[in-house]
Amino acid sequence: MNGKGLIVSVGPMKHRVTAVVLALLGTVLPGVSTAAGGFGTQFLDIHAADGVALGSMVMEPSSPGPHPLAVLIGAWGGGRTQNIIPARDLANRGYVVVSYGARGFGESTGEVEVAGPEDISDVTTVIDWALRNTDADPSRIGVGGVSYGAGIALIASGFDPRIRAVASLSGWADLVASLSTNDTRHGLAGLVLYLSGKANGTLSAETDAMLRTYLEPRISDADSAAVIEWSRPRSPATYLDRINVNRPAVLAIQTWSETMFPPGQMAEFFQRLTVPKRAEFVPGDHAATESGGLLGLPSDTWTSVYRWFDAHVAGTDTSIAGEPPVVTRARPGIQQPAYQSTWDDVLGEPRRAYLGADTLQDQPAAWSRSVAANRDTVADGGVPLATYSLEAMTGNPPNIFLPQVDPGSGAVWNQAPTGEPVEIRGSMHAHLTVIPPAATGTAVAYVYDVDPIGMGSLISYLPYSWKTATPGQPLTADFVFAPTAYTVAAGHHLALVIDSKDPLFLDWNSGGGRLGFASTAADPAWLDVPVQPGRA
Repeated sequence: MNGKGLIVSVGPMKHRVTAVVLALLGTVLPGVSTAAGGFGTQFLDIHAADGVALGSMVMEPSSPGPHPLAVLIGAWGGGRTQNIIPARDLANRGYVVVSYGARGFGESTGEVEVAGPEDISDVTTVIDWALRNTDADPSRIGVGGVSYGAGIALIASGFDPRIRAVASLSGWADLVASLSTNDTRHGLAGLVLYLSGKANGTLSAETDAMLRTYLEPRISDADSAAVIEWSRPRSPATYLDRINVNRPAVLAIQTWSETMFPPGQMAEFFQRLTVPKRAEFVPGDHAATESGGLLGLPSDTWTSVYRWFDAHVAGTDTSIAGEPPVVTRARPGIQQPAYQSTWDDVLGEPRRAYLGADTLQDQPAAWSRSVAANRDTVADGGVPLATYSLEAMTGNPPNIFLPQVDPGSGAVWNQAPTGEPVEIRGSMHAHLTVIPPAATGTAVAYVYDVDPIGMGSLISYLPYSWKTATPGQPLTADFVFAPTAYTVAAGHHLALVIDSKDPLFLDWNSGGGRLGFASTAADPAWLDVPVQPGRA
């Protein structure tokens, strides 16, 4: 593997490299200037202790070592060549790179365990193999991945102290919180996960059973508890103490409109890390910001990964370590990054608007109203992995014409237009009284940025469900939205919309009737909006 030029080892048919990959390597590599004088590439299997073959792509610089080691783990459904562009770029920077598909996916045998113990031990197996078979430096090791690979990499850093840096791109911190919000399961995202896993991999019996149980329309409390019990050990947050003890440098890059893994959990995880760390929050949906780099397009996301590894693995360029560790890009549009020293520095001060009968106003008011339950409106959260991916490319959030919201099925509260831009930074919070028509049910809240002609751009959305209510008896509902960075233009205004159905969620609606909303003198309804000081 230390010879000059491109070395491709082709095994049996199931391990062969496609002509597209060979063409990519052949046409791209010779034209790229390299710090290490070129590298060789092999495609092979790395065998785990239980006999599972991990389909791997290995790139090793031609120059004398030892070299820093970068391990890249494939995303959900991906194989060894999914990260071929980042692997190439890292190899050109002097890294030994091992890119592999997680067990059950791509060219790898075995079964998908969803970041189970075998997946975590596979990371150590790959590192051990690289140290035995390449000129990799055991003191300079970085691990990273997108989505599924990100979660595995983070957990592995708590179990293998040799890992000096982690790059988590569109990963999760808490799988329990990722699957359900306010007792409402993210059904459409879960269905995409399950169907794509079945189509592109081999799910273990346990994984298949848990995902099918999760998608049951009326999941029992016992089954719900079983899914939670299964999810908790698959959450990096469970191993936070171990990660802090091992002290890998952690880079987390997350999107504001993340469908799979909402950004609040990563922000909380980031705050509790005591290791060298950096968090970047950018517009878009799951894996949208890193996808261009996987296709060979210019990518700020992957540039951050390379700089992070150079600083904390290779030690060749430490400039990123001297920058403020929290980076945010506001919505809408393509904005320049803002740098803060802590997550708290990002957050604005809450500005409260009270809910009147149909307005957002300065003073509290007593009122009540109702809409038809179990009916949708044009307000919705979009299509998983598509709607906000378009925002990442265009800068434009999904929008609706607000007057088209059916007043019989959804309640709308409009604020007066702003006289100057309003910089929302953090989590909005809506509070009101709900009068449920049945013991179980769901309400979904949306906050829009509305322009002068009534076109609303979606800022955030959130479900809220109840499972043991007394029909007709008021209950308190609090919608604490995922954090975001969004600037409302002068002349625009905020609008809050609440209906009772969204295709994104497995709701608990059990029929028709009237869903009531209310505000009382003792408990007024309100919307808190976190605004940067002096910019409201």
